[in-house]
Amino acid sequence: MIRKPISFPGSVPLTRALAAEVVQTASGFEARVMIQREQKIVNAKSMLGLLSLGTDDQNDMILVAEGADEEAAAAAVLAVLA
Repeated sequence: MIRKPISFPGSVPLTRALAAEVVQTASGFEARVMIQREQKIVNAKSMLGLLSLGTDDQNDMILVAEGADEEAAAAAVLAVLA
């Protein structure tokens, strides 16, 4: 299991377009890819889940990847969010 903090450069919010790109990227991997914010954990392959995180404060978000291709999945999703 991989756990990596997510940092949004320049306080760019998690827009619908960015969430769609994350979903498309994460869906290309077998690994389970999740994003945790405080006590809430959502599937990064779910547009509704990502948008439910809100756009007000995006600090303290953590990417969690687990599975056969977890390292590649984490790197790809983090690249989209960078």
